[in-house]
Amino acid sequence: MNATNFSLEFPLNLSEIRKLNKMYFKHLFRQRIVFISVGILLSVIFFDFTNSNLEDDFFLWIIRSLVVVVFFIIIENSFVDVVSKATFQLARKFLRFKKLNNRYKFVFTGSKVCIRFPLGRLTHKWTTIEKAILTKNFLFLYIKEQNNYIISISRKDYDRRKMEELLRFVEQNVTHIIKV
Repeated sequence: MNATNFSLEFPLNLSEIRKLNKMYFKHLFRQRIVFISVGILLSVIFFDFTNSNLEDDFFLWIIRSLVVVVFFIIIENSFVDVVSKATFQLARKFLRFKKLNNRYKFVFTGSKVCIRFPLGRLTHKWTTIEKAILTKNFLFLYIKEQNNYIISISRKDYDRRKMEELLRFVEQNVTHIIKV
């Protein structure tokens, strides 16, 4: 099998979506909220910087900015937790709609593993796969990155899944599959 021509797309079933939400997307929601809140903090400091007369009160501007940063650090953790939990709960409620469930997909190509979901897309190169473990019902791909993740792929017979083709590709081009 040629790795450059390899391409598979699997729709996720409800149990796979729930597992990915618990492990993967919950962290992603938190990361995005932290990114947005840091952007807001930097824009507040920049706005204050551009509107200040630095010749007269540069020292006051530095103190004001430090107070804003300290205040941000103090409340940011609880704020991020509350917003990410609310976003995650909202995403869990959307799982009831079949139209949204169809938008969750695994996409495997010769160079990457992609997980598409209603809020975006996550992509991992095959080189980040540390282990592949095959059980009776699932194929587990262990991803080694900043936060280690486990992607579980159901082996149940679906009309649109070509699991044997995926298993051959992983065995030949990525890593040895441990069979349990």
